[in-house]
Amino acid sequence: MPIDTEGRIDRLLGRLSDRGLASTSTTLYAEAVKTKLRQAWFSIERLRQLAPQEDEIQDATTIPETQRLLNVSGLVGFYCDSFWDSLRSALDILAQLVNELNSLRISERDVDIRKVATKLKSTALGSGMDKAMDELLNSSAFIQLEDYRNCTTHRRPPFIRTEIVTTSVSGTPGYAYSTSSTQQRAIIKRDLCMNPWALTPRVCTDQRPVVTYNENLLKRIREKIDTIVNRLP
Repeated sequence: MPIDTEGRIDRLLGRLSDRGLASTSTTLYAEAVKTKLRQAWFSIERLRQLAPQEDEIQDATTIPETQRLLNVSGLVGFYCDSFWDSLRSALDILAQLVNELNSLRISERDVDIRKVATKLKSTALGSGMDKAMDELLNSSAFIQLEDYRNCTTHRRPPFIRTEIVTTSVSGTPGYAYSTSSTQQRAIIKRDLCMNPWALTPRVCTDQRPVVTYNENLLKRIREKIDTIVNRLP
């Protein structure tokens, strides 16, 4: 979890407390944003651990019970789902903070990031917060997050291509580094499809590798969150 975003949220709570504006709900929302971002970061850490692993073909009587439920590819899909859902959830909880601190008076049960942005258009058009919300919702990062999250939550798992590249490695005979025989090494590459809604998925090699793409997506969304937090009262 990037410390800078947590620090910004903690400083916000400090400002609110000093001015007598902190409430139980405000604190809960702020802490929940931090929790959801930590959960997103945890999912990325798990994806990083899974990255070099390939699915093993084993006798069904010998594999652990958990692997019968989800193999490595299944776990990659699961943690991608968890990442997208946690990150998107962080934005809706952040919207609760914006709603409360800007007195937008949207019912807690009805709040989401789009509704809050729309309400700001009628109450604070052109304000710093209005512009920050526009920057978030119109960003390619948010649009991509929405696509992956909505597809996996409401339709189907987005396509992830797994490629196993086998290379041959050999060296001069006699050295401890190698043997005289050629050694085989497997490199696992997993890439996300460019458009999760497409039934005929298109994958561009190295454009959306699972781990680095999601890491970058978190970074891009976090920058938008930082701007919004900085512009809260």
